[in-house]
Amino acid sequence: MVEKVLEVKSLRTVFSTEGGELRAVDDVSFSVSAGKTLGIVGESGCGKSVTSLSIMRLIPRPSGSIESGQILYRGQDLLGLSSEEMRRIRGNEISMIFQEPMTSLNPVFTIGYQVSEAIVLHQRLTLRDARSRAIEMFELVGIPSPAKRVDEYPHQLSGGMRQRVMIAMALACHPKVLIADEPTTALDVTVQAQILDLLRDLQQKVGMALILITHDLGVVAEVADDVVVMYAGRVVEQGSVKEIFKNPKMPYTRGLLRSSPTLTLDSGGRLRRGRLETIPGIVPSLLSLPKGCRFQDRCSSVLEACRGNEPELRLISSDSDSRHLIRCVRDI
Repeated sequence: MVEKVLEVKSLRTVFSTEGGELRAVDDVSFSVSAGKTLGIVGESGCGKSVTSLSIMRLIPRPSGSIESGQILYRGQDLLGLSSEEMRRIRGNEISMIFQEPMTSLNPVFTIGYQVSEAIVLHQRLTLRDARSRAIEMFELVGIPSPAKRVDEYPHQLSGGMRQRVMIAMALACHPKVLIADEPTTALDVTVQAQILDLLRDLQQKVGMALILITHDLGVVAEVADDVVVMYAGRVVEQGSVKEIFKNPKMPYTRGLLRSSPTLTLDSGGRLRRGRLETIPGIVPSLLSLPKGCRFQDRCSSVLEACRGNEPELRLISSDSDSRHLIRCVRDI
C-alpha cells in the first residue's frame, strides 16, 4: 500500500462578512499519497486556494477560521498543533508555491537570502552552508549561472525565473508534501511546460506528494493521478484523472471539459481550433446558496429533485487504484 501522506476530512473553513457567515470550504475530503499528484480544479471562487491555505493553517484571522474537520499529516491532525509546532512543519515538511511570485518574493532582499532564510530556520544550517544549499537548489530547478543569480533581486528576473525561485524555496527543505497554487499562471506556454516538467522531475527524485491547484484542465490531464472538482465550496466529483476525463458524470465537470480549447485536423490535414462552449450563468453567492444542488441554475440537465435537498457525495465505482464519487441526484 502506498502511504497516504496527507488526508483532509470533512474540512469546513468559514469567513465572517458584513452579509453573514460565508463557508468558503464546505465539507471537503480528499487524500494524496507519496509520489502521487492530486489535481484540484474549478472556477475562480470555488474554494481551491482557501483549501490550500487551510492545510497550511494560513487562514487570515479573525475574519476567517477553520470551523471543523481534520487535516492529517502522516496520521497527525495539524489542527490540533500549537502555532509553534505548525511553524516547524510549514515550509519544512509541507511547502507551498503561491500564485504570484512577484508579490510572494520580498523586493528588498536578494533571492539567495530569501531561500537561505528558510533553510537556516528549519534545517539549522549556518548562513554560509544555507547559501551553498540555495545555489544547489537554483541549479536543480534550472536557473542558469546560479552562483551569480543568488545575489540578484526579484525584479532582475523574468516571470519564469521568479517562479523557479519560488519552487527552489519550497523544495529547499525537502518537503514530503508540496502544494502548488496556480504555479503556471501568467506564464507563456513554453515556460509553463518547462515548469510542469520540472515539478514532475523533482517529484520523481524526492518522492514527494504534490497537490496541484489550477483552473487549467490541460495541466491536470498532463500531470495529475487523481482529480478533485470543486464548485461553490463543495467537492462535486472526484476520481482518477483517467476516469474523470474519459467518463465525467457530473454536468459541471462535463461543462468544464467542453469549455477547454481543442485542436482538430480538418479534411485537408490542417489544424483547426474547436468551438469553445461556455457554462451559462454565474457561480451563486456563498451567502445565498439555492436549496438543493448548488449547480442547478446553470445545469442543462436539471431535474425537479435537484431543487430539493442537496445531494450527498456518493460512490459510483471503485477499483484498486481509485474511487469515483459524484454529488448529483441523476441516475448515472
